[in-house]
Amino acid sequence: MNFDKSTMTWMKLTPAYLIILALVSLGSCSETSQDSDHAIVCMDDFHIFFDPDTLWDELSENDGWVRWDNGRLLTQSFAVPHFHVRPSITAHVTLRSAGDPWDKSGSLMLLPDSKESILDVGFKPSETDSFPGVQLIQREGSPQYLPPIELLRFITPFGVGHFSNMERLDEYRPVYIPEWEDSVRWEADISHLWEAMKDTITLGVYIDTWTHEGYKLDMDIQFEAQPLTVQKEVVKRTISLVNTTKFGSEQRHFDGFAEGPLIAPFELNEDATNAMLHYTVTGHGGHAEGDEFVPSVHDISWNGDSVLSFTPWRSDCASFRRLNPSSGVWMERTYWKGDSLDERIASSDLSRTGWCPGSMVEPVVIPLGDLKAGQHELKVEVPTAQSFSEDEMNFWNVGVYLTYEFHE
Repeated sequence: MNFDKSTMTWMKLTPAYLIILALVSLGSCSETSQDSDHAIVCMDDFHIFFDPDTLWDELSENDGWVRWDNGRLLTQSFAVPHFHVRPSITAHVTLRSAGDPWDKSGSLMLLPDSKESILDVGFKPSETDSFPGVQLIQREGSPQYLPPIELLRFITPFGVGHFSNMERLDEYRPVYIPEWEDSVRWEADISHLWEAMKDTITLGVYIDTWTHEGYKLDMDIQFEAQPLTVQKEVVKRTISLVNTTKFGSEQRHFDGFAEGPLIAPFELNEDATNAMLHYTVTGHGGHAEGDEFVPSVHDISWNGDSVLSFTPWRSDCASFRRLNPSSGVWMERTYWKGDSLDERIASSDLSRTGWCPGSMVEPVVIPLGDLKAGQHELKVEVPTAQSFSEDEMNFWNVGVYLTYEFHE
């Protein structure tokens, strides 16, 4: 322990027993309470599957998960560990097919703390709203309903795990892939959502499967303690504005962009600093010229001003080939060094609107700057979006939430 000149003078003029007491006090003050790392283990080799005969809505098994929509959505509440300083938070998902050979959208989500949740809005018949549960509902400035916040959106690959060791599928494996992977793993940094978690969180896990075989999942949320600091920590707020994904049995796949823009007005109750929009989007369609395979511009406006215009598109899907053993394969003619060759191409190789089979979907973060308390409006337009029909499935899964800093 080092002392300056004034401290040494004080020690000469002070009785010994007081010096000893003071030094003990100084030593104890330097040892502050440290937070410990923690993990919420949500699922371990957990089976998610679709079964309309046995998995009725609100059926709770001994594992603590409540089944909804015949097993495609599960929810459970978990205690959140306490930290003095915002921890580093990471969500992990590992997935294996249990027999479902198809690519499906999936999500680990947080059900915000409001008077109603997707379990109320998305699972009740609605005579007035063709797309219940899509956007925030406020009355007198207070949220009555907040859409789910997606912590990690993912797309299942074609059959990873269950089909990876089938000998008959080895003939479909390209020569540059030594073996099929036995699982796929994703992770997402969700530290900015710490204040939205409070003491208890309700998590939802969703996979758009229609098979009894379904998938096996490992899922956890890791909390890593950060060093204590003398600086005052910034408080962050989160407001969920929009989520068009069909999580509820009474919801419809959202093809509303074909009719016009999605407008979400809301009232901000306080001034906001460093506001950010988090925009997650994937397009889907069950035919060759559907929204899944057609590039479409997304125009995003805030209070009437354009803040982003972009085309969500993934052209790197062939890089996920090792994860897709059950993908359909066909031959296409190509030319190399003057020769005509037949080359194999897989369905999983094709470019798609914001996703690839086996990929995690990263949100686009849009800076808004500082916002004043009062009325605000989000508008999303997809001018070339196609409508849903009996023969052609077209829909967009768009999730948008707002984060900002609050200074007292």
